[in-house]
Amino acid sequence: MKKRKIRKIFPLDFYGEDGSWRFIIRAEQPEEIIDAMYWRAYISCHRKDFDLLHMASDKFNYKYNYSSSDSSELHYGLGGTPLRVNMMGPIVLMSTIREKLLQPETDEIDMKIHAVA
Repeated sequence: MKKRKIRKIFPLDFYGEDGSWRFIIRAEQPEEIIDAMYWRAYISCHRKDFDLLHMASDKFNYKYNYSSSDSSELHYGLGGTPLRVNMMGPIVLMSTIREKLLQPETDEIDMKIHAVA
């Protein structure tokens, strides 16, 4: 009788990117999956509004094929061949996004409710 391997499902990583810059939003629990998918898409579109490097719990490495139409930057390659650049991207936990980004809104709403009461 063979023992079946239990497949590890979590954490689930959702890769986002903005040009050559890549990042991961990580869901560690089933209830974080929809939120992670939403935030991955939102951050991809509004990248400059977020400091993911300071929110990251870890990093991952990836290779990026860099090529430029700007002739002043082509001297790094050999006659226009793309450069392979090793890059690092941040891994941000969904729980961190909830703490840093969603908590202030809740506190602000609570303060307004107490001010009215």
